[in-house]
Amino acid sequence: MERTKAYLETQHPRAFATSTATLGSFPAIVGGEYATGDGLGEATSVATAFDCRRIGITTNHLLSAAYGYADAFDSFTSPKGGGETLKEKGAVLLERGTLAYEIASWGWNRYQALRSRVTDLEKSFRPAEDVIEQFLAEREGREEWFGWLHFMEPHHPYDPEDASVSRAEAQRVSRRVLAGRGSVADETLVRDLYRQEVVELDRKLARLWDAIPDETRVVFCADHGELLGEDGLWGHPGEMRPELLTVPFGTRNAPDLGEVVSLIDVPTILTGREHGVGTLEREVAFAAYGERTAAMNAEHVATDDHTVRLSDGEPATDPALEKQLERFDPDYVVTEDALREDLEDLGYA
Repeated sequence: MERTKAYLETQHPRAFATSTATLGSFPAIVGGEYATGDGLGEATSVATAFDCRRIGITTNHLLSAAYGYADAFDSFTSPKGGGETLKEKGAVLLERGTLAYEIASWGWNRYQALRSRVTDLEKSFRPAEDVIEQFLAEREGREEWFGWLHFMEPHHPYDPEDASVSRAEAQRVSRRVLAGRGSVADETLVRDLYRQEVVELDRKLARLWDAIPDETRVVFCADHGELLGEDGLWGHPGEMRPELLTVPFGTRNAPDLGEVVSLIDVPTILTGREHGVGTLEREVAFAAYGERTAAMNAEHVATDDHTVRLSDGEPATDPALEKQLERFDPDYVVTEDALREDLEDLGYA
């Protein structure tokens, strides 16, 4: 992302997610709190700290008003959620794990598969350029404002605009590979599609970087990493792996930070003062997914199973970090349901 890297003043290579799923990371990014499985905690939004026009635009239904993310924003736009769509209304009535639920899920996924055969298929999510244009229109003429912009790209099914195949084929191949049924050629194509989505997002973000004032304080990050075939794994399952826990993170006009950064520090970085459990001087970061936990410092990742070096993923020992992990006990109840819901919505499960 050459344009974005050139815009950001500082990059932080030791930045870590608080979870390997969207549902577990955004309460940290927006609220400075570890997730409890109920969405954003009441009155925790960083938007409460700003006395100006507050604009929020998200492209993921898990970050909708139904999960508390509209709190304190003057303008908030997100996909429908919380039982508003036909599929979600049905999910409310069907208990997970039952035969009726499995039949309904199968039907939805068949619909998604058939839909991907349409030649003029639209992108799976609201494209970044739409989000940027809406945000710039809403902040036009305002000297002071706070903005939260969330983009889905890059995200499976990978279907960039300049792909070597049609959008329908890109989505079909992505789903095939994520489901473990792809050929070697399919896997190579999916990696190329992923990289192309990253390049295209960078090109679209250039419009945003050029439009906002130079003195704007900016935090740029992702909510989790992505697996592209490592050990046969794809996407972002709940594995506590360095590839999923390490996230891109850059800042502009922000306070100085320590060597280690956590997504839970984002509200503190934006406001310049304590917000939730964030800090500007971190030595250890933590993550959780269901009952699985991890602790990360500048050199290692410690999980319930083992400790590995960040540099090469090889086994290591770090007694101090492992002790920190033992003491980490957030009230964290997010389970694999979040991953299941993502996969179902995208037509994989």
